[in-house]
Amino acid sequence: MPLKTMKLSPGFDTTVRGIRPELRFGLMIADFAFFVAAVNLATGVGDIHSAHEPQLLMLAGLLFVTGAYVQWRYESARTFDFHDVLRLLYGALSGTLLALACVWLLPNPLEHMSGRLVVIAAMLGFILRMFLRIALVMLRTYVITRRPNAQRVLVVGVGMPAVSLVRAIQEERNLPMRLIGCVDDGVAVKRVDGVRILGTIDDLPAIIARTQVDSVIVAIPAAPLPLINRIKDLCSRVEHPPKVKVLPDALDILNDKVTVSRIRDINLEDVLDREPVVVDTAALRPHLENQVVLVTGAGGSIGSELCRQIATFEPKLLLLLGHGENSLFAIEQELRNKYKFNRTKMILADVADGPAIRSVFSTYRPRIVFHAAAHKHVPIVEDNICEAVRNNVLGTRTVALAAAASGSAKFVLLSTDKAVNPTSVMGLTKRMAELICQSFARGSATEFVVVRFGNVLGSRGSVVPTFKQQVASGGPVTITHRDMMRYFMTIPEAVSLVLQAMSMGNDGEVFVLDMGDPIKILHLAEQVIRLSGLEPYRDIEIVETNIRPGEKLFEEILTHKEDFSRTSHQRLFIAKQDRVDYTRIGVAMERLLRAIRMSDWRVALDVLREFVPEFTPGAHLLPPAPATITVERAEIPSAPSTESTEILSPAIITPLPAQ
Repeated sequence: MPLKTMKLSPGFDTTVRGIRPELRFGLMIADFAFFVAAVNLATGVGDIHSAHEPQLLMLAGLLFVTGAYVQWRYESARTFDFHDVLRLLYGALSGTLLALACVWLLPNPLEHMSGRLVVIAAMLGFILRMFLRIALVMLRTYVITRRPNAQRVLVVGVGMPAVSLVRAIQEERNLPMRLIGCVDDGVAVKRVDGVRILGTIDDLPAIIARTQVDSVIVAIPAAPLPLINRIKDLCSRVEHPPKVKVLPDALDILNDKVTVSRIRDINLEDVLDREPVVVDTAALRPHLENQVVLVTGAGGSIGSELCRQIATFEPKLLLLLGHGENSLFAIEQELRNKYKFNRTKMILADVADGPAIRSVFSTYRPRIVFHAAAHKHVPIVEDNICEAVRNNVLGTRTVALAAAASGSAKFVLLSTDKAVNPTSVMGLTKRMAELICQSFARGSATEFVVVRFGNVLGSRGSVVPTFKQQVASGGPVTITHRDMMRYFMTIPEAVSLVLQAMSMGNDGEVFVLDMGDPIKILHLAEQVIRLSGLEPYRDIEIVETNIRPGEKLFEEILTHKEDFSRTSHQRLFIAKQDRVDYTRIGVAMERLLRAIRMSDWRVALDVLREFVPEFTPGAHLLPPAPATITVERAEIPSAPSTESTEILSPAIITPLPAQ
């Protein structure tokens, strides 16, 4: 686009120098008229007279041409500051020198001119032109500040960033903002580039209520988060709180530390600090293209990403099954609007509801099943054992049975590294789910594949979103233990490898994802703070809390009984393990069902421990120690022929606690 017609904002065509052509032409006429007037006025100053009007006009032309050339190289009709005064002065001096040279070197054309006339005319021309531009800027500022529908803006700060912000708002006529004033603590000045200082930061509630401010802009780029939170708190105390915005630092913009908000969006791949996972999409297409695919837990973090990636392979029908209607609606709308994929069916059902699940399979006959539905939050599961067993264990068996009965080609269970030598109930239930799937191997036409991976970054309730929220609120960031380590992957990485394992897996195989080296949670917290544009321990504190029930310091990806073999994909390998007999699993499921109906979580755990003896429960799950029976001696009236005897009195025996 040519520079002369560059469009900087809607409805405001301008040249590179900032003046529209019609305004430039008007200024040219006004400047020439002022120079003519200045020359004529100069003839009356100091008793200088000249009857040669052509010579006076020639002098005005010399001053005009020289001054215009110097001034209009940087002319602006929106502001008038010290630099503009200097440019006007340079133009006047240049015109004076040129006119004096003509007077002294060319005596015939300007024989009646004097050096004093030239100097006085140039000085008067400079003054008149300066006042013209001041008047234009004042008129423009008056028009802008009187805009009725503009946002009323209050600026916090009086430094150079505040001055630049004030000028930017005043200069841009299409910016829907009206400056009300500035506030700052402990300043001696009264105005910021002409805008009044209305008080201190503590006066914000009163000022906002009095002036009905719509937005408060913090023009202190290096402001610490405690100060920003203090300003937000003060602004929230009024009946109609204004929006609070933070002006970014110029260096942060150049260093790419600032995006839309104060806290920079975090690239999760940067947290991992390793090469991203690459999969062979060509191998996946025959399994998914033009097929009916079912995803349980479709509204969850992993389930929804599964739906996104599966949709790119154009399945015949994608079944979204879950028990949260809002999350199902959200992923269905995203597939429809963002991915232009509308061959979906939302199914509101509980995976442990046998009749409902069997009805889904008999109706739609899915070829590929991804079972991602599970209760996954360790602390919550520790407090809701029966529900976790019902959903994670019985739900898995219900869906697996339905898949086998309907003739699905593949059933893929999404498992976790917490299933390896579990210390949590969540890990225990997922390990049992693995054993259930393996027990189906070679028992039907359906191939059962298990995919085991670690923590996923960015999922709901995971550490990175939690850390980001804590950073945004000013800290502190909390970790359970400074030595805790976990394996991490991004959600797209994990799902891509799940799809790859689905295409490669054979019946009964357990795939383990190579997630690189484990990452310390402390290091992860520091990374999140730094990637947010802040400094750990200076801007944001990191505080240790206690390890929660069911958690352990280090996660493993293989049990002590398992070996592994490599696959054709460098990030996938297969765990070798013994399988449990299907009949034995079936008997255990009946016992689990009875225990859950009775809400007897102890019996449920005992059943699961028969299959997962490596489970190490926390102290809160261990049976209470037997209470000591307190015996009190009762005094028996003495008899000549007997001794005192100890008896047990029911009234003084401490009862055992109910089991």
